[in-house]
Amino acid sequence: MGSRNIAENVSTYDVDDDHQDDRITYEHECSLRDSPPILSSRFKSPKSLGFKIRRWFLIDHDHPMTRRLYRSSYLFRTELSRHIKSDFWYIIHPFSRFRFFWDCWLLFYIYAILLFIPLRISFTASLLEDRYHYVISAIVNVLASFEVLVNCLTGFSRDKYWRNINLNPTKIFLNYLRGYFLIDLTFALPSAMLVKAFAHDEKWISITIDVVHVFIVLKLLSVKLIWGYLINIFERYKLDMTHYYVIRLILISGLFVHWCICVYKLGVLMANDVEQGIDPQWDEHVRFLRDRNNSMFTRYGKCFATVLFYLFALSFGELGIPKTVHGKIMASICIVIGICFQMYLYLQFFKLITIKSSSNRKYAEAISELEAYINMKQFPREMKNRLMFYYEKKFQKGYFAEDKIIETFSGPLRNQIINNRAVRFYEKVPIFRGISEHFLLLLARNMEKEIYLPNDMGP
Repeated sequence: MGSRNIAENVSTYDVDDDHQDDRITYEHECSLRDSPPILSSRFKSPKSLGFKIRRWFLIDHDHPMTRRLYRSSYLFRTELSRHIKSDFWYIIHPFSRFRFFWDCWLLFYIYAILLFIPLRISFTASLLEDRYHYVISAIVNVLASFEVLVNCLTGFSRDKYWRNINLNPTKIFLNYLRGYFLIDLTFALPSAMLVKAFAHDEKWISITIDVVHVFIVLKLLSVKLIWGYLINIFERYKLDMTHYYVIRLILISGLFVHWCICVYKLGVLMANDVEQGIDPQWDEHVRFLRDRNNSMFTRYGKCFATVLFYLFALSFGELGIPKTVHGKIMASICIVIGICFQMYLYLQFFKLITIKSSSNRKYAEAISELEAYINMKQFPREMKNRLMFYYEKKFQKGYFAEDKIIETFSGPLRNQIINNRAVRFYEKVPIFRGISEHFLLLLARNMEKEIYLPNDMGP
């Protein structure tokens, strides 16, 4: 049940018969061994550049998903050996070191793209407006091409436990095709050049640009990938997960406000010229945002100030109460959205406070009681460390009353929890492989959970 820490050394990838450095917590030496990988046979020396580069694309024991799903040395080495011996050894493992740092890059890249999309659609009249947009588009095209290439070379799994990693490039592409391929391809293609080369009629250019914009906006679906990448960073470097929720809230808020500003700009451009003269301030506001002689940053700043008033101050700001129908509609929509957004922020703050105080407080109280008990009994330091380690593994630094929680569930739910826990446990134990699942589930219902520390002996 203890977490396993596999040492970072050459023996992880060039296995011999000793494995002296393959240890787990409290220096318990694992007795399970898989067949030696053949990576060393592909390169003359483990110190060679090719060997070091190849390691970056194999399963990495420091990857958060590896720690979660391949916790035993046996499972890790089996997956490592399977990848190396596969006909598709050149495929990138989804839990590799390269993929982890690539995902870190994608976190910033996707977020920047999500900021750039509405800015480009709202504050540039056309994909063909000036050469600066060509340069930016070309950079995005190159980066998106690399994203498509890496995704086509990264293994995947449809198994919820990610135990069966598919390394077949054809199946990888077909799986990618069912997901984000078309959206990513839209960014990889030079849309501006293609539109200019093949569309000459202004009407068809406008329609084509609208279609491209639809696919571009669908990139918003990728926002959920960002949170997975961010969680992996926090888990790999063992950062406080409370900070993850704070950063996530800041990123969501910034993205939401930015999109509101850009959508507001598009809404203002739809103003009806027939209503001119009814509200001079609103007319001047519309003219300012329509005038391309004003820089993009100036117009963005104007929308920024107006939208912030609507969203957070719930007032009309310097524009005053709008008199035109269009102005009233825009102001009303923004204020309603602002009320909903503020409610969302309040709920998230309460959630953060609850998460921070509840589990941590109970765990701290449990640890405090344990320390008082240890001091009263005057246990030796070694015994104290073992008891503290037991509590850490049992509650994972968050106290919960498992028996009371399970009692609140119905009978079918309790059985489902037991079955799920049993299946995941049995998958890690080679001796149970090949035995029918029905028999294993019957066995699990008659077993009791017990945590043994290294060097513990059963009764």
